[in-house]
Amino acid sequence: MLPVQETSSARRVGSAGNRRRASTLIELLIVIAMIGILITMLIPSLKRSMDVAKATVCQYRLKELGYCLKMYTQENDGWLPTTREDQRIAAGTPTVNDAWFTRLFPTYLQDPESLACPKDPYGYRMELAPDRLSSPAAANYASYGLNNFIVNAGGGYLSHIDRFEPTRPLDTILVADLGPDTLRYGGGGAIGSGPLRNGSLMNWGDNFDPFTGLPPNPWLTTRHDHGINVLTLGTSIRRVKTDVLLKQRLQRQYSRGSAGGCTLCNQLQVYHYSFADANLYWWTGPVPEKK
Repeated sequence: MLPVQETSSARRVGSAGNRRRASTLIELLIVIAMIGILITMLIPSLKRSMDVAKATVCQYRLKELGYCLKMYTQENDGWLPTTREDQRIAAGTPTVNDAWFTRLFPTYLQDPESLACPKDPYGYRMELAPDRLSSPAAANYASYGLNNFIVNAGGGYLSHIDRFEPTRPLDTILVADLGPDTLRYGGGGAIGSGPLRNGSLMNWGDNFDPFTGLPPNPWLTTRHDHGINVLTLGTSIRRVKTDVLLKQRLQRQYSRGSAGGCTLCNQLQVYHYSFADANLYWWTGPVPEKK
């Protein structure tokens, strides 16, 4: 039998089919490439949206803390949780967690996770059962710190906030995001579960000097878009840019701070971080004499 000869029309049909398959493959590759480009473009936007959402949760938790602290002072004769009368200073290693936030549980605050900022890489430490909060190590677990100047100035009497109210309570720092957020700065505690945080108190200075090296445990962080969230005594929330502050030498006096009535600038003149650009101050007004 003679072989069947391929007609010219059959050859044209086969060539057209090959071209269609080639075109389909090229179109698929183009679509995949376009999807890849879109994903690459959307990832930064998605990350930004997630960061904004976490910052919003942080602000909500700070507000919640503000209300809890306000209720506490109202029911404790105007004193903040850490006061001169109930501070226990003992030699050696503490046996219990005596941080300020422990006095809020469970009457004013039920969930320890309320003390964890969603952007804090060590926030998981607060996701503990309430009975674990009695551990001494838990004093460093909070993502938020209480203003240590209010706690200690005047031998602790300044924390009687109803009696020694500042002249600018709406602009006076009460609680803020607390670092460090990396072991490079703070080092690990004996328990090896993250950096120490000064018993969840934020210091006004840390003796930070970028030109002579890092101190053992600076608390200032850049957790939220190069800054932190700050709660004031008037329960308002402010956003403060801190990346610039970390590159500057600390000063005893700042012109804007002095003009705003900053006690640390005008009366005490101690080295301190200044948040005066955001109209925030460690204290405004007199400081009681230590007794």
